[in-house]
Order: sequence, then C-alpha cells, then structure tokens
Amino acid sequence: MRIQDPGFINANIQFCGSPNICMYLVKGRHYALLGGGVAWEVPRLEAQLDQYQVDRRRIRYLVISHTHHDHCSAVPYLLRKYPHIQTVASEYGAYILNKSQPVQMIKQVTRQILDAQHHPHQHNGIPLDFQPIPVALRMTDGDHLDLGDGLALRFYLTPGHTRCSLSVYIPELQALFPADAVPFPDIRNGKFTVTADHRYDDYIRSLEKLKALSVRLVGYEHGGVLAGQDAAGIIARSLAATRRQRQRIRQRFEELQDFDRLVEETAGKYQALPLFRQVPPDVIRAITARMIRSALEET
Repeated sequence: MRIQDPGFINANIQFCGSPNICMYLVKGRHYALLGGGVAWEVPRLEAQLDQYQVDRRRIRYLVISHTHHDHCSAVPYLLRKYPHIQTVASEYGAYILNKSQPVQMIKQVTRQILDAQHHPHQHNGIPLDFQPIPVALRMTDGDHLDLGDGLALRFYLTPGHTRCSLSVYIPELQALFPADAVPFPDIRNGKFTVTADHRYDDYIRSLEKLKALSVRLVGYEHGGVLAGQDAAGIIARSLAATRRQRQRIRQRFEELQDFDRLVEETAGKYQALPLFRQVPPDVIRAITARMIRSALEET
C-alpha cells in the first residue's frame, strides 16, 4: 500500500509536509520529528501541527537524515521558533551543517527557490534563511533514543546517497525511515529511483545492513509511505534494482565510450523526474557525474 496523503499513519506516526517533501512526527511520551524538510514548506507544516493540535513542547528531537537542502532547510526556522528541540544527526552530518561552503550553498539554493516560487523569506516574523545548525546529539550504528510509552528510535549509518546519511528504525512498529538511503518505487510504473549519489559501494553496503530488519512500514522523505506487503520486501528489491542500475551504467559507458555524454544523458533523465525539477541543472550534473564515476569503479 502506498500512502501519499499527509495525516495519521497510525496512532504513533503522523505524516507531515507533502508527497514530495515528507516529515514524520513520531509520538511516544516524547515526540520526535523525522526529516528536516524545506523552508518553503514551513507554513504547511505549522498548519498541519495546528490542525492536529500538536503540543510543540512535547517535540523533543528533530532528526536530520542528511545534509541536502531538501532535507534540512526548514531546521533553522524550527530551532528559532522552538529552541527546546534537540537536533540529531550523524557525526559527519553535524560537521557539514556547520561548514561554511555547504551552509552558503544551502542558503543560496533556499533563497533561489523561495524567490522562484514567490514565497516570503519569513513566516510569523521568523526568517526562513538557512544558517549553521547546532547538532545536540550525534548518532552512530545501534544508538537509540527512548521516546517513552514503549517506543525507541534506533539509528543506522547508511552512507552512499551522501556520506552523512542516517536512517531511523522503530522496532516496536517495524517502521523504517531511510530518507534517500533506500530507492523509492515510482507509483506509476514500479521502477526504482536509485540515488547512489555519493558512492555505489557504500549505498549497496547500507542496503545490506538494513536488509536484516523486519520492515512493515517505510517512511521516505520523498514520495510518502509504503506499508504492509509493499514494504516487507522493499530492501531486497532495492538491492536488486541498485545492482541492475549499476550494470546498466557500465554497459552504457561501454557503448558510448564518452563519460561526459553519459553524464548529460543520465542527468537529463533525473531532471525529468518531478522530484528533481527544482534542483538547478548544474547541481544535477555534478551529482550525476559523481554517481556515474562511482558506478564505474571496480568493486
């Protein structure tokens, strides 16, 4: 089953945001917000929290899965508005979120998209501009946070999409929140979008790590939720799709014998997907070049 409409998934998980930019409020005695969202979705998020009468004082943690702008650019606003919230990220994610060059890049992209969509640069008098993010808790494999009422967040380092990727698993709910560390199936044709943007070998190793988990629900940060049988075999299917895509890239390179042409061809396919239409073409090309280079490496 595919769920793309925000709202309650079950008594403990509220899907917030939109089908393209997803965040999840996990409710135990304490609450955790999974996903750092985007600045231009802040008004929608606040309206959803109001609609469901969420007591913001109970939101103790905000988990940043990785440091791409579409997974963290709402965080500065949320910390300004709710300074009691503790941010959670991987060690490398915490480093990137306070490094001058990536911070400036995220700030620039956020401003460009706010302008392009004719959104204001503030909400309720609070700026939406990006700034360095202090990370209170730095997680590695097996670390966990107890939310009370029998729920805990368990963390896994899942590099490959980015070097800093961090996935969350809730054993009591058999729920996995991998952001982009697990390929997501297209609702129209079932094909997987593989985003091994940083390194294919790491991406595959991360999927192999997650394969041991019992999964009945997957909350992506793009595309919504898979539940039931559709979620149960997702990691095995994702591994197979990732290996097939790597082989296709290698075969196409053998045919073309032209790295730059392959990058342009592949970048065009990604740019055509709704998910990537807001990403500047030069950024898509740079990411695609890194992905293809890693796909061509000897394993």
